[in-house]
Amino acid sequence: MMSKFETRLSDMDDCNITLFHDPEDPSSWVIRKWKKLLFWKRVELSRWFATREQAEEYARDLIEDCERRRRKAS
Repeated sequence: MMSKFETRLSDMDDCNITLFHDPEDPSSWVIRKWKKLLFWKRVELSRWFATREQAEEYARDLIEDCERRRRKAS
């Protein structure tokens, strides 16, 4: 279950990425990449940023990398 401060940016099986931001802490934007394992998921990567723009740019790069790997595998 996601927190009310978390936004899902990608929901691919191998590339589940979320953006977390608590409005009470305006300078913390967190990108997390999750790995699904049977009935649960675990954080595979977590990066903190000072601005939303930095966090979203990093997330776009992660998503593009996942899509490249997917195309390469097929």
